[in-house]
Amino acid sequence: MRMLLTVAFTLSTFFTGTLSAAADEAAEMAKQIEQGKQAYSLYCVTCHGPSGDGKGLVGASLNPPPRDFTKAEFKYGATDQDIFDVISNGAAAKGGSPLMAPWGAVIPEADRWALVQYIRSLKTAN
Repeated sequence: MRMLLTVAFTLSTFFTGTLSAAADEAAEMAKQIEQGKQAYSLYCVTCHGPSGDGKGLVGASLNPPPRDFTKAEFKYGATDQDIFDVISNGAAAKGGSPLMAPWGAVIPEADRWALVQYIRSLKTAN
């Protein structure tokens, strides 16, 4: 009986800790997304649009058009690092359009990482 109680206590502690860690991780992700949303509204919305569909006021006149983040199709790689690199160095650094400017000297690094998370959050279910 004592061993059963010990196992139950150990499992309870493990799952409580795991749930707490998951909740902490979810809270941190929500914070990152909110930070990214704020940066997006300052730097990205004019080209990529309020919903991330690539149909911003300026973006409507660009050729090629800005990336549609709601589709989550990334031309230069889909890892967080790939997206961060395009934000930081521009698309021309990957052989793409110079219309996607390099923002590394303008947007703080933490905000660029937060933008990656916000951009990922724009994907719509299809």
